[in-house]
Amino acid sequence: MPDALLGTVVALFADVHGAAGTLAQALAACRTAGVETVALLGDLVDRAEQADTCALALAPWPVIGVYGNHERDIALAAASGRATVRAETARLFASLQERIVMDDVCLLHEAPAWSHSDPLARVLGGAKSHNGDLPWLTFAGHTHVRAARDERGPLDPGGGALTLAPARRYLINPGALAAGQYAIWNRRAGTVQFRQV
Repeated sequence: MPDALLGTVVALFADVHGAAGTLAQALAACRTAGVETVALLGDLVDRAEQADTCALALAPWPVIGVYGNHERDIALAAASGRATVRAETARLFASLQERIVMDDVCLLHEAPAWSHSDPLARVLGGAKSHNGDLPWLTFAGHTHVRAARDERGPLDPGGGALTLAPARRYLINPGALAAGQYAIWNRRAGTVQFRQV
C-alpha cells in the first residue's frame, strides 16, 4: 500500500467490537482534530449484524487496516452464504489485510512478543535484542489495553501523548474503542495522542 494513502493525521482504532455509537463519537472528534485517514487495527465487529452499521459510519473516510478474527470469520461466512452484509461492507472487509507494512511502519491486530534489549548484555556480547527485525513503529490492538513501549521497556501513555524519536522502536496499542480509547498519530509532528470518547 503506498505511503501517500496513509495521510498526515491518522486515527488508530482497535477493538471496536461493534460499538457503533462510540465509533460515531470518535469519528466526530477525529473530524474536529483534522484526521485524514482511519487505520483499523482489527475486531471492528463481533457479529455479522453489526458489520453494516460500522461500515456505514466509516464510509465517508479513507480507511486502511487489518482484520481481526471477527472480520475474518464474518467475511468467510458471507462468502459461503451463511451471513449477509451489504456490498459496501463486503468491500471494506475485503480491503483489510492481515498485516500492513509501509516503509518502517507496521499495522497488525496481534503484536508479536517484544522483549526489551539488555544494553549491558549487548556490550558484553551476551543476549541479543529480539527487536532488530521489528519496524520503527508498530501499531496493534487485540489486548484491549492501552499501552506503549520502546525497545527499552514500557512507556507511560497516561500523559496523553508520546513524541516519537527516530532512533527508538515503538509498539503502541491505542486501547479498545469499545471502551472509548483510541489514538491519533500525527506523522509530521512525530506524535501519538491518546484520546478518550
